[in-house]
Amino acid sequence: MTTLFYETVKKGSKLIKDIPVQAPDGTSTVLPCYIINGAEEGPDICITSGVHGTEYPGIAANLKLYHDIDPAKLKGSISGCIMCNYEAFLHKTMFVNPVDGKNLNEVFPGNPNGTLTEIIATTLMQLVSCSDYHIDMHSGDRQEYLNPYVFYHKNSAGRSDIDETALEMAKAYALDYIAVTEFYGEGASDIGNFYASVSELGIPCIQPEIGGLGLVDEKTKMLHYNGLRNVLDMLGMYKADPRTVNNNQTLLESFYRLKSQFDGVFNCYVEPGELVKKGQPLGNITNMHADKVLQEFTAEADGVCCWRMASLAANKGDALLAMGVSG
Repeated sequence: MTTLFYETVKKGSKLIKDIPVQAPDGTSTVLPCYIINGAEEGPDICITSGVHGTEYPGIAANLKLYHDIDPAKLKGSISGCIMCNYEAFLHKTMFVNPVDGKNLNEVFPGNPNGTLTEIIATTLMQLVSCSDYHIDMHSGDRQEYLNPYVFYHKNSAGRSDIDETALEMAKAYALDYIAVTEFYGEGASDIGNFYASVSELGIPCIQPEIGGLGLVDEKTKMLHYNGLRNVLDMLGMYKADPRTVNNNQTLLESFYRLKSQFDGVFNCYVEPGELVKKGQPLGNITNMHADKVLQEFTAEADGVCCWRMASLAANKGDALLAMGVSG
């Protein structure tokens, strides 16, 4: 890639700027985007973060990557958006864009005639569509926390080449668990997700998940950063020094979420990273007085708790736990 929304970036140089975005109803925002155009020919990769505004480790890692990469040593180009949901970042809003109340990671590939969040999704798809690969960094939002893992999407066209490349990218990120999702089928649905919509274009893509609770520290930031550098090294674009390795990765057979059917009090019995057995109690929902159990959760299969809500309060429809099924 040599242009960033019609602005040319010369070989061996970089550019960061705010791209204005406006919806038909007049609401507007910006997308802080960048491009690093390498001195040598090579692949194009897009790296995004901040789809959810209080998922900070990926945002911090993306900023560090932009400033650390020397374009004179880069083969190909790196484009990216640091804060895909700028208004949510600015206003410290969980999950949704405060302008229209929509979750950006539920509306991809977007709608050019829609609300601001849908216009953002459309614009981001335009940014990524010029790339050969994509990484969309996430964390637990302000009331979620997790054990590090990474998603890739099983594309609906049956393109095994895309799936296999995405899996290799996921392995290179060097996190503990790798989970595959799909639009339909036994796995957890990823309809509307950024990485899944990009994969459907034929672009290998992963969504790594690291950190949570609205925290950013050196450990979580560097896990994301080192993962990015590992993938760049794997693709022959930029040498990692050194490339980190995880010899204890587990490929999960499937992934499912447990949701609340009631407003109530959420009592959780497991922590992220905890191994569980089929039938093991995972938690419950009680009424607000905690004197009546409204819903109970048990493990559907042997596996691991990937993430959980930290909140004691549960609303009807909330996703409370995510479980990975091991082989």
